[in-house]
Amino acid sequence: MKNFISILVTLLLLMQMRLSAQERVTLTGRVIDDETGMALPGSNVLIENTTLGTTCDAQGNFQLQHAPSGKVAVLASFIGYKTRRIEIILEKPYVNLTLRLQPQPLVSPAITVVATRARERESPVAFSALTRSELTQRHPAQDIPALLSELPATTFYSENGNGLGYNYLSIRGFDQRRIAVHINGVPQNDPEDHNVYWINFPDLLANVEDIQVQRGAGSAFYGPPAIGGSVNIVTSNFSQHRGLAATAGGGTYATRKYSLALNSGVLHEKYLLSARVSRLQSDGYREQSWVDLKSYFLGAARVGKKSITRLHVYGGPIADHLAYYGISKDEAQRRDTRRRNPIRRPDEIENFNQPHFELLHEYRVNDRWRVNNAAFAVHGYGFFDYDGSWAPFSYYRLTPEYGFAAAADPEETYVDSLLIRAYVDNMQFGWLPQVTWNHARGSVTLGAELRRHRSLHWGRIQKGDSELPAAISGEFRGLNYIGARRYYEYRGAKDIISPYIHTNVALLPNLNATFDLQFAYLRYQLYDEKFLGTDFEIPYHFLNPRLGVNYNVTPEFNVFASFSRTSREPRLKNLYDAAEASTPASWGAITPQFAQNTDGSYDFGQPLVKPEKLNDVELGFGYRAGEMQAVMNLFYMDFRDEIVKSGQLDRFGQPVTGNAERTLHTGVELSARMPLSPNLMMSGNLMLSNNELKRHTIYAGDGAPQILDGNPIAGFPDVLANARMTFSNHGWQAALAMQHVGKKHTDNLNIAENTVPAFTVFHASLGYRFPVGSALS
Repeated sequence: MKNFISILVTLLLLMQMRLSAQERVTLTGRVIDDETGMALPGSNVLIENTTLGTTCDAQGNFQLQHAPSGKVAVLASFIGYKTRRIEIILEKPYVNLTLRLQPQPLVSPAITVVATRARERESPVAFSALTRSELTQRHPAQDIPALLSELPATTFYSENGNGLGYNYLSIRGFDQRRIAVHINGVPQNDPEDHNVYWINFPDLLANVEDIQVQRGAGSAFYGPPAIGGSVNIVTSNFSQHRGLAATAGGGTYATRKYSLALNSGVLHEKYLLSARVSRLQSDGYREQSWVDLKSYFLGAARVGKKSITRLHVYGGPIADHLAYYGISKDEAQRRDTRRRNPIRRPDEIENFNQPHFELLHEYRVNDRWRVNNAAFAVHGYGFFDYDGSWAPFSYYRLTPEYGFAAAADPEETYVDSLLIRAYVDNMQFGWLPQVTWNHARGSVTLGAELRRHRSLHWGRIQKGDSELPAAISGEFRGLNYIGARRYYEYRGAKDIISPYIHTNVALLPNLNATFDLQFAYLRYQLYDEKFLGTDFEIPYHFLNPRLGVNYNVTPEFNVFASFSRTSREPRLKNLYDAAEASTPASWGAITPQFAQNTDGSYDFGQPLVKPEKLNDVELGFGYRAGEMQAVMNLFYMDFRDEIVKSGQLDRFGQPVTGNAERTLHTGVELSARMPLSPNLMMSGNLMLSNNELKRHTIYAGDGAPQILDGNPIAGFPDVLANARMTFSNHGWQAALAMQHVGKKHTDNLNIAENTVPAFTVFHASLGYRFPVGSALS
């Protein structure tokens, strides 16, 4: 009996020791900067809902003994970085973990920026986002549209063919003229032509903290009306640590990038300075499509007890060879011609510079009231030179009527060596005041956009030869006509006054409603036109409402719905393309698009091109459990007078457009992501859409009508899909991505031959991040 008791006690002790060993785990690891891989000494690591915690040593290493087994949440934090929370299962006696922390700017984005951003399980809008770590892991040199093209319903194309230079973004098939783009809350779409010239802020990604893309109408309640969606970019260029960084890289097609950046750290406990300069060069995928892009981003900030003031200056002079013409489908399929650029002359180039100035101020009155102001100025100026041998003397006004001796018929005389210079000088100022009231159930924001834009446009003969006619007035000088007289010149103007209200309220604990209302007053003006004297002024008034609700059914599942009505004015060139006013009548005269009086004069109070009007209904479903996420969104976009592509291109390769009486865009968007293992992540998205002309009639040259009802709309793909697999472990990272773009028509005639066939592109990458040392204190 005594021996039995001894054996029993021994067994119980052994079982207790075994159970204790199973319940106690030693957790070790390292905390590093997610972007640089550098150690973060002094970081805090703890296990949630326990008293276990520690501080990292000088190499960023930590050790937690006697950690509980099973599923736990580990928290890692460090000043100047976002807190990281990760759920893991502790099963083995020893577990090693690497925690990557994302830098968080000491100076947070102003509320002017945050107010335009959607929030998950709160905002009734379909959106996607890219964080700083995702941005650095992907295309290090390509421009923003290339980076965004993996997001749902988003695609892009590049004139140069390698994502550098001129790039064009589209969402749901709507081109970037119908997408509202903001940087730090400041509108970036050109006021006159609505376009976004990404090339004018090269290497901006080096200073971007994150990007959010919202899909659907009304997703921006100030700035240019969002038809297809909006892109909200937030920059981050301040750090509490003093530092200097130099980078250099190279790639295919003689692509190379050099960059130098510095941060002052905190000066006198409240000031911060930062600067970056870089240069990006490439020969381009296409022949004769080189770019030489210089870039800078300068910042200064003052942090007070209740206020933050930031000053940004960014931009850079650019130079590139023109590459805006496409090639035939046959050439694109052949290996020996697919890279051909029809623009062959070495002197067909562009030089442009567009510095941006931003002054952002946030003042927190108290916990409930905030006042924000953003003042900005943008000055863009430069030229591009292009071949002019395609036009006769009359196009350049080299006729007796304008003081030139004509030895031959000006309508039939051409000069092979002619080079045209087109020059533009744009200047705009703006102010974005905003007041936000936070109450117990939500918030109310009152704000406005006040903007003034002025421009000068002219074109002249930059180079010619002895075949040019002598100027009767003596303006002809040698072989080149480079006098002050130009064959077109005009000024443009646009004024914008747009107050708005944005409200967000919790109707029930799980039910949230959003209401936006924008009134927009816009005034176009074209004046000081030489030769023809066209002068007009057109005001527009729009009222754009948006209403949406989000219901959180469970902690994982939510559903949202919204209705938006959006109106948008035509481009200035839709009303009158003054740069082409000298086009010979036999080619189809370019005239102001206004109704004519009985005496043949124009009634500038009655433009023939109408504003677009859109009613957009969206319905979405979301599910999130840990790192697994799935979203489905349905859209119904009903247009009146949509400005659609006709299938023709102007001489700069841009689509010629016009009103369609009624059009309809419907579709579904699916996106999902899920971890297959702790080191392997899979994500993907799919858009299926139908884009149809409901009522649209065009007229042939003889006036005969052609009804296009039921035809697909040019430029809209019926399918967009992306898939990505990413593996990361101990500094290694590998990714495989697929992008598929469905067939789209190049005109509205529904002719099978006039289509861009569907295509699929695969991307693969493999990288290793070397730990170069520890952070210095």
